[in-house]
Amino acid sequence: MKYKNIKSAIASLLIFVGTAANAGLIDTSSVLLNDADATQLETWLGHGDLDWDSIWYGTTGATSASWHSSVDDVNNTVSIYSAINTLGQHVLVGGYTVNDWSGKSYKSDVKAFIFNLTQPEYQANDDIRYSTSARNSYFATFGAGHDLFGGNMSIGNNDGAWNDGYVNNHSYDKNKGSIDVGTVGIAGVSHTISQFRILALETFTFKKAAIESKTKVPEPSTLAIFALGIIGLASRRFKKNTNK
Repeated sequence: MKYKNIKSAIASLLIFVGTAANAGLIDTSSVLLNDADATQLETWLGHGDLDWDSIWYGTTGATSASWHSSVDDVNNTVSIYSAINTLGQHVLVGGYTVNDWSGKSYKSDVKAFIFNLTQPEYQANDDIRYSTSARNSYFATFGAGHDLFGGNMSIGNNDGAWNDGYVNNHSYDKNKGSIDVGTVGIAGVSHTISQFRILALETFTFKKAAIESKTKVPEPSTLAIFALGIIGLASRRFKKNTNK
């Protein structure tokens, strides 16, 4: 291989290493968020790589009071519901808001959106007056009516009934309809499922991954050291050949 080709290959490798070093991180305590879903959320949020911090996680029996005690003073949150629809299919649905969850009424947020991570779907907010409902007996609730409702008082408080949580079409992407959490065929007609059983809820906050790298010089990775070694060997070979 010619020296200039080696140099180009190593340069590409170093670019990859630098990019990997700035990739976002997911809190090790996270239950519902994986790398693929974090990448999808980052695409919708449009902030680049993010570090994700799980600030609350609860399953059946967990109370809305417990959830509010962790999220009411926190801005920029993503809440993810783990749920089972009426077909027995597992879905991950949720929403994002700039606002915190304190108060007792609706809040406006031009950047809020709701989503389905299982079959990726994103819906922006059409009526910002009813972006989120901060009622203290509710979990993360979006839209008037509501577009995404996650239960009242405690997770699974309806003893497993299908109306633990639901999606509807009120404030978010009115022309598109509600977030799709499954469809069922009845007499040859496709009907969208709107109700589901909540299994768990996890709420995250986040920050740009680049923030930490500005305050601390990162240690060179093994791959970067290996790449620099190859450059050194290639340089020695090149000099030896030019001296012949």
